Amino acid sequence: MIATLEFHHSVPRCLLGLFDRANEGDLDPAGLQAWFEWEEEAFRYRVDPDVSREELDLLIEASASPVPSSAHWSGHSRGGDFARWGRRGGLRTLSLYGRGWFVLLADRRWEKISAEQLAEFFTALYEGRS
Repeated sequence: MIATLEFHHSVPRCLLGLFDRANEGDLDPAGLQAWFEWEEEAFRYRVDPDVSREELDLLIEASASPVPSSAHWSGHSRGGDFARWGRRGGLRTLSLYGRGWFVLLADRRWEKISAEQLAEFFTALYEGRS
């Protein structure tokens, strides 16, 4: 059996989204919360919170290294990353997309459906929504 390699980023790509949310908001409660979340994650990965987006993008790409899939997933599981990342999306994401979408994502993750089938299901589920 040949191990599948994935790229692990020691500075995770999710920091880009946190950076964007922290820098687009006002200093209202939601904007402050976004900034605190950005700072917390930046410090967790030893990134200066005052970094520019371009520098952050370069840090992320430079931190990539190939690892076997099983080691990659188990490392994130042991580190509690999946639970933390899931909480970040929270119930808002679930309310936006619905349980059906998350069932389909799980099916795709476990290779029960193809990427093309996922795209077709997405179109059928959300056709006409705006």
